[in-house]
Amino acid sequence: MLRLMLRILSAAALILAPASSPIQAAPSQPAAPDAQLRADLHCAAAFAIAASEQARGSAAAMALPPLAVRGKRFFADTGTRAVEQGGMTQGAVRDLLVAEVAEMQRRAAADPDRELTGAVKPCLARLDAVVPPLQTPDLAQCTAILTLAYEEERMRQPQGSSARDLQTLAQVLASRARSAFIAAGKSGDGADAALEAARDAMRADAAARPGGVDNYDIAHCYDLAAPDAKSHY
Repeated sequence: MLRLMLRILSAAALILAPASSPIQAAPSQPAAPDAQLRADLHCAAAFAIAASEQARGSAAAMALPPLAVRGKRFFADTGTRAVEQGGMTQGAVRDLLVAEVAEMQRRAAADPDRELTGAVKPCLARLDAVVPPLQTPDLAQCTAILTLAYEEERMRQPQGSSARDLQTLAQVLASRARSAFIAAGKSGDGADAALEAARDAMRADAAARPGGVDNYDIAHCYDLAAPDAKSHY
């Protein structure tokens, strides 16, 4: 029981940290949240717990949509609205979230998996309304995503293992995408041009939209880069 509570409180702390920076100061006398805002904060707590459980590999949590990225963005939007439109302080938002977490933990004592699923599923429509579902990238888009990730990581840590790993994955995807383009009738030059166009489009998309490539289901790209059954690269 204590271990579950610590995991839940840890998840709440993680989701609050990145959300706090865009929230501006509120009036000295915080307002009480209305029913809509209270429901959104309840959902933010549920998403924090689910994201933490997904990171642990919990079977019940993994049956839910991925929430690591979208759940945090949902809370950031909800927290900003609570302060800027609802008149709440950051401390009041934090206290409400912790209270929601504690209540869910109390109800989860008998059946944590059932409580988690029951808390998250009614919130998914709210999530979709605030943070659209992740887009599933195709092979060329995945090549672009991992190529851009490699370039960014190389700038940050030129000799790091992460950059080398991303480069390997990007090369695997580029080879597969090029073969797919050629199989579809493009020439070798045409395949290379299509890959370059996909990379330019992804770079432009990342610059234009909030969240950048986080709007895509990047886990799908790793699946596409997985070794073929008979290969040993």
